[in-house]
This record gives sequence, structure tokens and C-alpha cells, in this order.
Amino acid sequence: MNDLEILFPTPTRIKVGRRVVAVRSVEFRHFDEFGQAAAELMAILAKGDLAMLYTWAERAGALRSILSTCTDLSAWRINRLPISVAVELMLHVIAQNSRFFGQALANAAPLLAGDQ
Repeated sequence: MNDLEILFPTPTRIKVGRRVVAVRSVEFRHFDEFGQAAAELMAILAKGDLAMLYTWAERAGALRSILSTCTDLSAWRINRLPISVAVELMLHVIAQNSRFFGQALANAAPLLAGDQ
């Protein structure tokens, strides 16, 4: 990933059913909501509790909000996704954004170590 890709990341394209969906990076204005939703999802997955996962996905307005801002799916289509597909799509959004933050941390490491 070069410096321009960090500033202007290209969306990842994944196949959901017969449709190709663009997964974009989270915008700064949605970062707090994304962080909270991602943390909740990761905590639930770490416990391995499927009932809790489905309950969270069903009531999580943040899941719908993040999917609407970080994918090119319409709200109508997001509301009709099976919960398992919506959660899997959220995991792709998390992966897309973790690559960006991993690269940003790698670039910041020399600065934090004092190497100018």
C-alpha cells in the first residue's frame, strides 16, 4: 500500500450472493460508531455465543448505519439481508479498516521511536 492509497483508499469488492459490493473505509464522522460496533462484535465473537450474536445484530442500529456508510448497498437492501450475511459483511468492513490502521501504525512507528 503506497502513501496515496492511505489518503485515498480504494474500496474492496466482494461478492454477496449474485451482487458485487464495494466495501469502503470508514469516514471520520462515523469512526466512533464504527469503533463501538466493531468492539461489541469482536467481544461477542470471542465468547462464541450465537444467541448473543443474533440478538446484537438484530437490535444494533450501528450495524445498519456502518453498512450503509461503508458499503454501496442501499438501506432497503441492508434491511433485507439475512443477519448472518450482515454480520459477515461487517467483518469485511472491519478487515478493510484494520489494514488501513495497520499501515498507519507502521508508518508512525519510526516517528514514535524518535527516528525523524
